[in-house]
Amino acid sequence: MRLAPTLILISTVIFCSAASLPLQQEPLAEQQFKNIVSFKGNKASDVLPAMQFMSASLKVDCEYCHTQDRASDEKEAKKSAREMIAMERDINAKHFGGRVVVTCATCHGGHTNPINVPPVTGVEVRPRRSPDVKPAEVLAAYGRAVGDTTAKGWSIEGKGNLFGEDVTLKSTYAGNKFVITAHGAHGDTRLGYDGAVAWFAPPGGAASPLPAEVTPGFARWNMVYSGPASLPALNNPSGGTAKIADQDMLVVSGSIAGEKGRASFYFDKKSGLLARSVFSTPTVLGSNVEINDYTMYRKVSGVQLPTKIVNHTGDRDSVRTFTSIRAEAKVDSAMFSPPK
Repeated sequence: MRLAPTLILISTVIFCSAASLPLQQEPLAEQQFKNIVSFKGNKASDVLPAMQFMSASLKVDCEYCHTQDRASDEKEAKKSAREMIAMERDINAKHFGGRVVVTCATCHGGHTNPINVPPVTGVEVRPRRSPDVKPAEVLAAYGRAVGDTTAKGWSIEGKGNLFGEDVTLKSTYAGNKFVITAHGAHGDTRLGYDGAVAWFAPPGGAASPLPAEVTPGFARWNMVYSGPASLPALNNPSGGTAKIADQDMLVVSGSIAGEKGRASFYFDKKSGLLARSVFSTPTVLGSNVEINDYTMYRKVSGVQLPTKIVNHTGDRDSVRTFTSIRAEAKVDSAMFSPPK
């Protein structure tokens, strides 16, 4: 117990001696690195971790923004990064009391271009414009790959998912019209599209037309495309390239005639067949995106048709697999109208 006052005295002397020494200041970023703009005033040790964060947020390496001379402003991406850093800080200062809430990762999420639409499977695949890809030639190749489309319609049976329920499907298609009966655990659901009006009839209920603003999306979700003529017409289409699962694609994109939205159609470069459609529909807050993948093509009466369609939307994914497709020489157009 007699040692306690001595220990206190020694500790006090050590503390006072340390306090009397000048503090070793860590160098600032601009003192250690050349041409520092965004991190001026920050500690030098903060710079490289911040660089690593930006790299991870965009899934890029240093060379995306920098040349071999790291101080150079030659690359446009470096200038953009400075603007983005300033924007991030401004947002956090104005809306979050300076706390780091909104970051590069918030918008980029692992992509060089921010994803400004809901998270939909496949939305990260974006076409790159190419003047060498001529839309008319791509669509003509699609027509040759599909084959003879003179059949008036198709009767299709299969299995799928409708509003979260597994169902058995029986449907008839003719051009851009269709009628579908889905046999589910809760009874039959009927839905159809006559080329202008979409309608829906729940189990045991009467058919009613769908609102005009959701009709185009409803029609696209249920459509089976059978050649260029069945695709929505595009205004001022452009050509591009992309890859889906390491497969080279030729892409035709443009605004949809008569609508506010845009569409992109991805065609397998080898087969010429439609592999994916992407539809973007603007809202007052942003655009909704729907992606449809077409696989397992089968030749039916001289026509190549997809027997598996996977729909990707912001709320759910769904799969339709067709077990039987047969051509119909004649289809009564009245069957596509809402039943009375």
